[in-house]
Amino acid sequence: MSEIWEQVFSQVETYTSNDSIFTVYNGYKIEKKNKGEVLIFNTRTQNSLYLEIDEDDEEIFLKNGFFKGADLLTIRHYEAELDRVNHLVKFYVNTNKTNKLRQAKEERKIIMNKLNKNFKKWKN
Repeated sequence: MSEIWEQVFSQVETYTSNDSIFTVYNGYKIEKKNKGEVLIFNTRTQNSLYLEIDEDDEEIFLKNGFFKGADLLTIRHYEAELDRVNHLVKFYVNTNKTNKLRQAKEERKIIMNKLNKNFKKWKN
């Protein structure tokens, strides 16, 4: 994780708290504690507390680096959101709820734009 921190520290502006230096990028916070420990948190939570990433997500960061790892995990997040909204669209079509259908289609369009933005960053 130290190599990931060095990559981040050299490329973006960081912020200082009482016990760490950190930055936030695309839904993920990377933080280096004053004692040297490097942690990554997912900021997309249902409450006010950030969650430390799990081992699977950590592997993605270790394999791809912080920025690409954050973007890949963001793509995964938006794909899940798109799947959820697509189910809503189907439900609203079948139940003839036109106002809700219109809202769901707008939400789907926003999510698809965010997905495309993240895909374009790493398209080679």
